Amino acid sequence: MFSFSEQWARAGKAVVEAQLISAQAYVQAAVDSGASVLDLQLDAARAALAAATVAGNQLLSAKDTQALLELSRTQSQLAIERIGAYGRQAKEVAQETREKFDTVTKGEFAASRQKFGELLQVVKQTPVPLIIPFNNFLKTTFGGADEGYDKNKNTRPARQA
Repeated sequence: MFSFSEQWARAGKAVVEAQLISAQAYVQAAVDSGASVLDLQLDAARAALAAATVAGNQLLSAKDTQALLELSRTQSQLAIERIGAYGRQAKEVAQETREKFDTVTKGEFAASRQKFGELLQVVKQTPVPLIIPFNNFLKTTFGGADEGYDKNKNTRPARQA
């Protein structure tokens, strides 16, 4: 059987480790999403450069103003299509990013709930003489915050409609 202080230390360590794992999971999701955005930007830049080269060559080879106007119209239409494709790809990246963060959040909430439950089990096993000072500390710390909130809430003037 572990002593009380060892139980608290192990429970606290488990909570801190869970928080570090959570932070690492969020950072990894952010890095993955950033890499996807960077890939999208690089692909768009390459496509724009290639299209500009082709368009420039075609415009330089135009024989008359009618052909020049026709090429200009065609290139404008292609540019609009590229912009639409970029928007669709950006939307997909955003959805993937949201899904990654949702998945990480759900997993981290489940892990945090478990670690908090373990911590509560340690607290339930704590002898009463040790809990009373800790409980009084929490009451004074959070009680002062509650009183300040209540005072602030009660001193605000009522909004007039």
